[in-house]
Amino acid sequence: MCSSAVYLKETDIIQLQMSTILLLKVASSHNLPISDICLERSFSGFDGKDIRLESGLCLSILSSVEKISINQKGKGNTLSEEELIGLIKYGITSPRFKELWLHNCKLPSSIKPDIIPEESRSRNIKVMSFRKARYLNLISGQWRKPDDIQTITEMCSGVLVIHRDTSESVQRSVIELLVEASNHDISIDCVSLVRSFSKIDEDGNIIFSSGLSLPIITSIERMWIQTEEQREMNKHEVNGILNYVQHSQRFQKLHLKDCLLPSSIPVGPSLSTLKSQGVKVFWIPDSAKFDEQYKLDLDSGRWEKVGSW
Repeated sequence: MCSSAVYLKETDIIQLQMSTILLLKVASSHNLPISDICLERSFSGFDGKDIRLESGLCLSILSSVEKISINQKGKGNTLSEEELIGLIKYGITSPRFKELWLHNCKLPSSIKPDIIPEESRSRNIKVMSFRKARYLNLISGQWRKPDDIQTITEMCSGVLVIHRDTSESVQRSVIELLVEASNHDISIDCVSLVRSFSKIDEDGNIIFSSGLSLPIITSIERMWIQTEEQREMNKHEVNGILNYVQHSQRFQKLHLKDCLLPSSIPVGPSLSTLKSQGVKVFWIPDSAKFDEQYKLDLDSGRWEKVGSW
């Protein structure tokens, strides 16, 4: 059960969190590898010894954890310098610990080098910010652009988000990483555009509300496009998105969320290409309604209701 990611979510009832924490303690006591602890909006802080959860529960030291992933933090979603160092110290108590992944968290612009544990340097622990598309240089305390194939590959194995509310510099960092990965034919697991999509231009590039653009990426596997609520998309826009994703031979799945779409899409070369690649296209008109999802029939161009997701 611990060989894949173990989740502690903010939405979990407290009994479920208690059971999950017990499972992790048992695994640690038997020195069984804990592949990845994923704290989904449940991380509250670090008290110097234990990880605190929003529920009030604590996660004590686990001596066999390999990776910790934090997806957002409650109360402002900002990780302080002390909390970030605390998470590193928490992790390195495990001889197996290798990586700290930070998703969608606001982070310090830099870390004072003298407070970074020397052991994390000697063990080359990787601290990666997917929001910034940067990794932490443990010697300088600066966030650096990934410049080697291994780090780029690791960063592209998680969800990379371009959010409307992030700065242009952050958006540009993610775009640069995606372009670099595509240029080296590195698989990109998922790109999520959160209310940042504006249009597809004449050259087929995605244009964001910030004015920045994402050129065609040829190694992407999945894409989520969440628009402004009730944004209307015409057939030309939908076709533009379908044409964009078909340039990747690896592409598997497209999700369109919170938008109003035409009842059908004209059958043409783009749908035929997607069908031959085995691509699935889903539409969730309202992400608050979990029981309403549609799948695009690539033969007829019509949306078919498929139930909950």
